[in-house]
Amino acid sequence: MDTLYITYLFLFISFIFSIISIYFTFKTKKRYEKIALKLGNGEDIADILKNYISKVDDISTRDDQIIEYCNKLNNEEKKSIKKIGMVKYDAFENTKSKLSFSIALLNEENTGIILNNIYSEDSSNIYAKPIIKGTSKYNLTDKEKEAIEEAIKTK
Repeated sequence: MDTLYITYLFLFISFIFSIISIYFTFKTKKRYEKIALKLGNGEDIADILKNYISKVDDISTRDDQIIEYCNKLNNEEKKSIKKIGMVKYDAFENTKSKLSFSIALLNEENTGIILNNIYSEDSSNIYAKPIIKGTSKYNLTDKEKEAIEEAIKTK
């Protein structure tokens, strides 16, 4: 009989502890909800956090789009003229002041054009030749080659 009495006593004490534990759990939950409402200025903090996480995800997507756009710009920028070389000279013995010139306009890959202006007392003519990777399929004058070399040396 004593063991049965001790078993019932143990069950009763366990039941009391369970009820006390449930009471404090609900009390703590209500306290948490009050604090959450205060932090959210009357709104549920969980909803605010969900909205915040959604906004962060949107920003991450925008960051990826910006990075992709920047990569495209970098690829396009490689095609732009970055290197310039210019040589001024007198094309004819009777002209002075070096009014003739050759100017090379090249991109990172040394591709672009060379402009050659030949000045004389009667006229001034400009010729253009394509440059691909530092060379041209057309014959280049020494001054044009010099302008290309100067442009290639430019960083």
